[in-house]
Amino acid sequence: MARLPRLVIPRQAHYVMLAGNAGIPFFRHRADYAVLLNFLYAQCSREGVALHGYCLLDTQIHLLLTPGSEGGLSRMVQGVGRLYVRYFNKQYNRVGTLWAGRYKSSLIQPDEWVMNCLIYFDYLPARAHASNFSAESSSFIVDYEWSSHAHFVGQRLNRNIKAHTAVWSLGNTPFAREEKYAHLTQNGLAPAVIGQITTAINGGWVLGDLSFLEHIQSLTHRRVAKARPGRPCKT
Repeated sequence: MARLPRLVIPRQAHYVMLAGNAGIPFFRHRADYAVLLNFLYAQCSREGVALHGYCLLDTQIHLLLTPGSEGGLSRMVQGVGRLYVRYFNKQYNRVGTLWAGRYKSSLIQPDEWVMNCLIYFDYLPARAHASNFSAESSSFIVDYEWSSHAHFVGQRLNRNIKAHTAVWSLGNTPFAREEKYAHLTQNGLAPAVIGQITTAINGGWVLGDLSFLEHIQSLTHRRVAKARPGRPCKT
């Protein structure tokens, strides 16, 4: 089946994921994480893309972004990819790409689903490092250095993160927003919500409720949701 064209709508939130080629780790030392983040910040600024949240894993990069233009998202991701591969290959005396094909992306409904994605990012490191994952992995979430969680709970300010309106709506003061965000993270996500996010990013589908999907479908000829299995019903 032919792959679907990417769906990018300016000034809408998008979940973007890059994966390592054949599971190749693309971070070997602490400095590598910092280098990639600096490339990410610079390219977001250059292409007019707002960075709302991130999580860097050994073989995956997860980003929540809002592009200012239709082409800005692709140019930003490609720019980060080229710069980091050049750095990594030179640093470790290797050749070839690091990435497993093109990046994946999912258009995200504002507010509730943006928050769900940010919390989903917070739990990714614990899931990746624990064979028996549970919500009690909260200490791992707090201690993990390479995600945006510490910024949102007030532990480490990152001026390169542009808070989405969903975050601003959590409270009237920074402390109130940080406290509410920490509470939401501690509560975690329902398995059904995790499944929806995973399905959306892996398939390139729109993530949101039915009315949002119908609205986005009215803007494009591209299919926005996974079709139900089986043959179409006869009328």
